[in-house]
Amino acid sequence: MANVKLFRAIYIPETPFVNGVLKPKKAKKYKFELLQSEKVVDNLYQLIFKREEKVIHSYYFKNIEDELERYLFVENNELYDGFISQFWGGGQRYWESGMDVYIDIDRPEEVFEQLTHVYNNSFYEEDEPTPISHVFGQQMWHSSAYLIANRTALLELKEAIDVALKYEETRLGLMPSDGEGYDLFIKCVEDDFKWEELEMPYHDREYYVPDEKAELPPHKIFKKYKL
Repeated sequence: MANVKLFRAIYIPETPFVNGVLKPKKAKKYKFELLQSEKVVDNLYQLIFKREEKVIHSYYFKNIEDELERYLFVENNELYDGFISQFWGGGQRYWESGMDVYIDIDRPEEVFEQLTHVYNNSFYEEDEPTPISHVFGQQMWHSSAYLIANRTALLELKEAIDVALKYEETRLGLMPSDGEGYDLFIKCVEDDFKWEELEMPYHDREYYVPDEKAELPPHKIFKKYKL
């Protein structure tokens, strides 16, 4: 698993892709050198870029039946923020799609199947229930927590937990009944995790206020996601 990396997808419907080369509007500003462009199948290319002696991998993926359904799965490393920033501006747009996937870059034969799976799981047919989930945390010690979700959401949560068990961290896009989507971040920690350094999950501030100097908020625990 040494070469398994987390990839996050951005939606790039307006960025030209010509002869195996992406042409983001701000490419000159961010100065990423294209080291490799390799066609995997008709609608998937592996692209490797370099800047300041550091390398970032990516995969260009498109839906053959819809020219606007075009995505770039980008390695989530220290170059990520600068790399995706070059796709904004000058009439071009991009946004993160929420499609995250772990890829072993040494096993290219598996990539197309993995990306197709995560892409297909991100859309729902008209007669297919969307995942709806309400999470109610503990107000204080000994109070109950509640997870109320439809079957679709629970199945997606089950798959996300399996990913976290294998790769330590993942996120899942869900929504409450008002349609205002949110991300659920999941972290699997080791048995020797220092729980005393993490703030408690109680959200009623009449009973518990975390010590900001001594207790870490939950987002600080995630290493692969800079929150």
